Amino acid sequence: MGPTVDAGAGSLSLVTYNIHSCLGTDGKFRPDRILRVLQSLDVDALGLQEVGWALRGRAGFDQFAFLERETGLTVIPGLVRHHADAHFGNAILTRHPVEAMDAFDLGLPYHSPRGGLEVRLKIAGRLVRLITVHLGLNPLERRLQIKRLLPRLVAEPNLPTLLCGDMNHWRRDSASMDRLRALLPEGVAGRTYPSGLPTLMFDRIMASSHLILEDHRVVVSDGTRMASDHLPLEARFSFRADGP
Repeated sequence: MGPTVDAGAGSLSLVTYNIHSCLGTDGKFRPDRILRVLQSLDVDALGLQEVGWALRGRAGFDQFAFLERETGLTVIPGLVRHHADAHFGNAILTRHPVEAMDAFDLGLPYHSPRGGLEVRLKIAGRLVRLITVHLGLNPLERRLQIKRLLPRLVAEPNLPTLLCGDMNHWRRDSASMDRLRALLPEGVAGRTYPSGLPTLMFDRIMASSHLILEDHRVVVSDGTRMASDHLPLEARFSFRADGP
């Protein structure tokens, strides 16, 4: 017999998407293409990575403000670079009330700045913790970043929790990912990179056992193939009635 779904609590939908600073696969800076992709996604929240400008994008163009203005969603920024030469990081977009937020550092010496963003959202009358991250390119770097992330996930074990992001992790199994899956057993990875011919599962959505994965998809269209070098990954969950 499968897990019991709380039919009265509604569902929860989420997209994770690395938008590549709004630089498309044709090399053109086109935030309008990213906007059209986001507007086509009817979800409760989106976790975005590589928002803003640093090495890419148009200097001085505030992508966070643009997305908030044009989508009508609340945009919570999680900057990892914020100075005269860069305004860049992660973001969470949502239509639901934001109860709290915390941008945290995952950077390591001699590596590119990395970070995560945690928000508490009120969805279907329940408080939900959503974390989006962008992990490093090096396996050792990712192991250390996941180790740093684990205490945050262990805190408040009764709180429904979702983790999403560009994990830069292509293997199905590893000790680090196993540690995450022990805390977040529900979830999905999809072939999202590179967007033109996706073969690698860099992007993932993971959930605590308070939630049940109902459906998922990689969002593939002419628009998503062009807008960024990653494809969006979408998942839909229901709340478990009988607890974790």
